[in-house]
Amino acid sequence: MVAKAIAERTEGKATSIPSVLDRQRISTDADSVGIIFPCYLAQLYGIPLIVEAFIKKMEDLEGKYIFAVCTYGGFGPVNALPTLKNLSRLIRSANGKLSGAFSVRLPMNNLDYDHIPIPLERDQENILKRADRKIDSICRRILRGRGTRHAWIKSLTGFLLVPMYSLMRKYIEDSLKIAAKVEVGSALGFHELIPLTDKSITINDRCNGCGICSAVCPVKNIEISGGRPAWLHHCEMCLACDEWCQEG
Repeated sequence: MVAKAIAERTEGKATSIPSVLDRQRISTDADSVGIIFPCYLAQLYGIPLIVEAFIKKMEDLEGKYIFAVCTYGGFGPVNALPTLKNLSRLIRSANGKLSGAFSVRLPMNNLDYDHIPIPLERDQENILKRADRKIDSICRRILRGRGTRHAWIKSLTGFLLVPMYSLMRKYIEDSLKIAAKVEVGSALGFHELIPLTDKSITINDRCNGCGICSAVCPVKNIEISGGRPAWLHHCEMCLACDEWCQEG
């Protein structure tokens, strides 16, 4: 939704990352390149594996105006700041420069706000209205080739939050290991664990084998066999299969 809105309001072209990821190299003649994606587990890395793979395949980034918009469901400084910082490093490694780093808050997938200690707006309609206004503001900056507003304040905030990220890291890593069904003492990290988290996805008797989960998976991680879905362990943990399941 955010990517389509930005493309429309800036007269750009929205391209789905999964639609081009099978190429050996990815290039574009555009002077401006935007990367719009959801962030999660920001304390570990924040960048979905499919987005990282996309950037690593990009070429001719030097001299282009590159901007990014990450969406998040919780608290911006905790979710967006470390994610965009990691993304900036990743783009530099591809000979580009992240000139505009933006974020937009959207409703959380599971609407579970109780674990967040800071009071946040929970009404989906209000969150979406604010998101729309934020997208407008971001588009104005993109059209002018501007960078991030108050970048130094955000950089300082990110630096001050580093100790908190460190405290949260062990808990989140252990949760990922449980989801991936590996030993908690395992040395596996974010990049190795995410693809295995589908081991914790289960189906029940309500499944009618409709195949929607397989169709919406961005990395073709689900195949329908014998009228039942099977997960292939190269998951992105995007939860699309869960969100779109018509039978719950």
